[in-house]
Formats: sequence, structure tokens, C-alpha cells
Amino acid sequence: MKISKFRDLTIIDINDDQVMVISCDSAGAIGNKEKDIVKVEPEIVGYFTAQVALMEILAIGAKPITIVNTLSVEMDDTGKRIIEGIKRVVEPLDFSDVDIITGSTEENFPVCQTGMGITIIGIIDKKNWGRPKARANTLVAVVGVPKIGNEIIEDKGREILSISHLLELKNNPSIHEILPVGSKGILYELKEMARTNNLSYCLEDEIALDIERSAGPATCAIISIDEGEYNSLKNSFPIPVERIGRFI
Repeated sequence: MKISKFRDLTIIDINDDQVMVISCDSAGAIGNKEKDIVKVEPEIVGYFTAQVALMEILAIGAKPITIVNTLSVEMDDTGKRIIEGIKRVVEPLDFSDVDIITGSTEENFPVCQTGMGITIIGIIDKKNWGRPKARANTLVAVVGVPKIGNEIIEDKGREILSISHLLELKNNPSIHEILPVGSKGILYELKEMARTNNLSYCLEDEIALDIERSAGPATCAIISIDEGEYNSLKNSFPIPVERIGRFI
């Protein structure tokens, strides 16, 4: 059994036919408890924390088989509400949330600040999979806008990436690789995409987005796209698409 790291993912070669992929994310001081810094409903915390890990699994082409929530809150009622948010994330996917979601809560001590972790396990069928790879002479574009904290709540889905958006991008044959952007920002993830594909890149002279700003819970993603298809995607996609450079 071979274990390796690929960006933020853990890859486990479990047998001749399958590869296991593990992703994770966490959130703290975000919720509706007394000591939380960013005040939002627990459903929002569960939704966006799970979305980060799920996007990473889907972007590489794995099928999620287990979602494990480790909640540092009581089950009734904060934990239940966080889990409802997690269930909302998986709605665009074709499986039962009852079978796939499991986890644990804190029942020994009263909690005054929200904390949670999420781990998602996915499976890849080797026979039907090739690792998505950015290509030389394709454009680098960002789908969505980097946002954090209360900006995400105020956005109401107008400019930030969702699981449904990601699935639509994956079905587009002109897009060769998708990399969700998190707290390290667009430029960091662009460098990672270039490094792991043995490519270089050049940036546009003028970029409308702040490419060093945190994108919080993966509110945007970098894509490698054929140049001839960029305008079509930009003009038709429901959230912003912005060209930022080219792979060379």
C-alpha cells in the first residue's frame, strides 16, 4: 500500500483497481455562540466547511464515500444544525446523505465557542481515471471571487463558487484542471498548479482580482482552459470568470 501527498490531499493506493483520496478542513470561532468572532448560523458553518473538502475531492475526480464531521459542540442543537448544513452541500450529488455522513460531538462539557473539523474520503477507479492536468498554452482563469467572513453571507451566491458550479466546470471538455482556492489565495494555488504540472506561467498586466487575498471556504477556483473557449465560458457562466494569465 503506497501513501503519498498531492497538494492538500492524501492519496492511498489501496489495491490494483482503486485509490483512496482523503481531504479535510476545519473552522473555529465562526457560529452563533457567545465567544464566536464571526456570527453566522450553524448551518452556514457546516455548509461551507464541508464544501471546501468536498470540492477538493471532486476536483481530482474522486467519488466521495464518507464524510466525517468532528464537532466541538453539543449535538442538540448546534451539532444538528451544522449537520443540516453538511447535508445541503451533498444535495447536488447522487447519493444518500444518511449513508455517507458520520461523526461525533462534544457532550461532556458546555461549549461557548463553535469549532468543527471535516474529513472526506473518496475513491478513484483507476481504469476510468486520469489525473486532471493543466496544459501548456492554455489560459489561467479564476471562477468566482475571493471572499471571507461576512462577505460570504452577504454575497447570497452571486459571485462565489458552489458544488453545482464545480460540477458544471468538470463537465466542460475545454477545462483541463480545476483547483479550488482557499485561505492561501489565488497566487499560491496558481503556483501549486504550475509546480505539480511542471509548467511555468505568466500573469496578465492588469488583473481585476486580488490574487493574494484569502478565498475563505473555497469561494473561487483556478482553471486551465483552452483559449478559444474562454469567452464562451465567461459570457455564459452564472458567476464571474476572470482571465489572470497563461500556462507556458
